[in-house]
Amino acid sequence: MVKVADDMSDEEATLVVTAGTAMYGLTEFGGLLAGESVVVTGPGPIGLLGVGVAKALAADPVILTGTRDNRLEIGRKLGADHVINVRNEDAVAGVKRILGGKGADYVLECSGATNALNEAMLMVNRGGKICLAAFPHEKVPVDVANIVRNNIYVYGSRGEGKSLTHRAQALMEQKLFEAKLIHTHTFELKDLPEAIRYAKDRVDDAIKVVVRMPSAVSEKKMAAE
Repeated sequence: MVKVADDMSDEEATLVVTAGTAMYGLTEFGGLLAGESVVVTGPGPIGLLGVGVAKALAADPVILTGTRDNRLEIGRKLGADHVINVRNEDAVAGVKRILGGKGADYVLECSGATNALNEAMLMVNRGGKICLAAFPHEKVPVDVANIVRNNIYVYGSRGEGKSLTHRAQALMEQKLFEAKLIHTHTFELKDLPEAIRYAKDRVDDAIKVVVRMPSAVSEKKMAAE
């Protein structure tokens, strides 16, 4: 368990673990250093907080790729220096354009797209690092020769752990990024099926959906009614 700041709302506190997952990939697996360039692919909850964490750790620049302009705009507010809508520009070409023809030091893959790993390999420099925080739901071909020839490191990240959630909470407590920007919907426990539908089907472009447990006060009120 991780103690959260007294002035942090319950809704914001639910995001500590999500930020911890991004922290896990960026620090434990990637060894991110200040001044290194980071590409985050996929502006879902982990990807968007990956932007916030990367910028808080002094990555420069931080580039976010995705298909939805409204989510890319949230990424900008969380610290992305550049965003690429892959419907309008090839992601690899966009990264190379921004970095002056070079590849990135690090790619945090959060989209789970079938071509994501192969694209990430084309985005990084020789010796670059790729962290897979999402995965496709079917088997996909991977250009292993490209990994070997370019000395690329690929890490899988599935979790967070106490030390990482503690560190993520510290960044949030210091207001180094506004995690609550990705909290889009709140439901009461009685509306749990609807909350799950919003999260699963991305209704109303839901990003992070929170379900509140009824408090003792509200339970007494309901009983009285």
